[in-house]
Amino acid sequence: MTSTDTPQTMTAVVLHAPNDLKVEQVPVPQVRPGEVLLKVGACGICGSDLRYLVGENPWAKHTLGYQHPNPPDMILGHEIGGTVMTGGNERRVGVLSFRTCGECRYCRTGRPNLCPNTQHLGHGAGWEGQNPGGMAQYCPVWEDHLFDLPDEIGLDEATFLDGLGVAVHAVAQTAIVASSPVLILGAGPIGLTIAQVAVAQGAGRVVVTDVYDTPLECARELGLGPCLNVAGAEPEAVGAELSSAAGEDGFIAAFDTTGQAAVQQQALAALDRGGTLVAMAGIAEGLTLGQSSLAGERRLMTCSNNLVEDFEVGLRLLVSGKVRVKPMITHTYALQEAERAFATALNKHETGAIKVILLP
Repeated sequence: MTSTDTPQTMTAVVLHAPNDLKVEQVPVPQVRPGEVLLKVGACGICGSDLRYLVGENPWAKHTLGYQHPNPPDMILGHEIGGTVMTGGNERRVGVLSFRTCGECRYCRTGRPNLCPNTQHLGHGAGWEGQNPGGMAQYCPVWEDHLFDLPDEIGLDEATFLDGLGVAVHAVAQTAIVASSPVLILGAGPIGLTIAQVAVAQGAGRVVVTDVYDTPLECARELGLGPCLNVAGAEPEAVGAELSSAAGEDGFIAAFDTTGQAAVQQQALAALDRGGTLVAMAGIAEGLTLGQSSLAGERRLMTCSNNLVEDFEVGLRLLVSGKVRVKPMITHTYALQEAERAFATALNKHETGAIKVILLP
């Protein structure tokens, strides 16, 4: 895209302050050395975006370990698919939406996913003077963070690549044994993606829980199960169901996307010796650990971001069909309807939303 083709202003979704979200005209971002301008084709609404909306900073909380104030006037959106012009040709691409510094001790020791100096699209992290994101008609992206998409992968499907990289990284933190059972607590997009990655990595049956039927129906469509609706159930009854579903040995891995203490307590109780509970939304406040909670080399851990190679693995899984994302897309909205789209995602029990996507 040449400078003469690019307009001076664009439509974008701007978070000015907590609960102050507006769709408005803003200047088209200027690209810097090493960047190109992406014409956004689709951008997903992530659970992180909903937390930014109310004033939280999930990236800082889960990576740095503390709440960090958000900058004003953030353009949200980090789940991005679009097109760029390079060498006179249009490329359809998925976007790795963060870049690490390469110089800190985490980057130098092979742990760039923990880099405190990360630049992250849609998260307001690491930018000076602008806070770009994918919920806009155009977005600056790093040339070496673009991944070409085959024709059979739609730009709406490409919005799942960010979460798919996270899922690949999370599964890699566990020691899944061939044909062993795995537990997914919370059947949102991350939970359903982790479940499919676990199957691709050799897991046996994948038990999925949630508190409403829509995502459980999607899980069944994806070939997962048993799928358990645990809404209103007593903790003892849920524990008994999980034990029955796991079999006599327990789960080799459990992934909690709910961040609730009672759920994590049940998952720990259902782990096999040597099993791992990965708390995707962080360790819940009020979680209590007894002497037996982590006996037998059971592990409780968090998971932060992903590596570049995790993103690449995720793309291969999507292209191969081992991970399917189309069944998770429940709602699409024009960019101008972003406020309505956020309301749909926030009220998922009433709307039946799993993944909501904006289409600039």
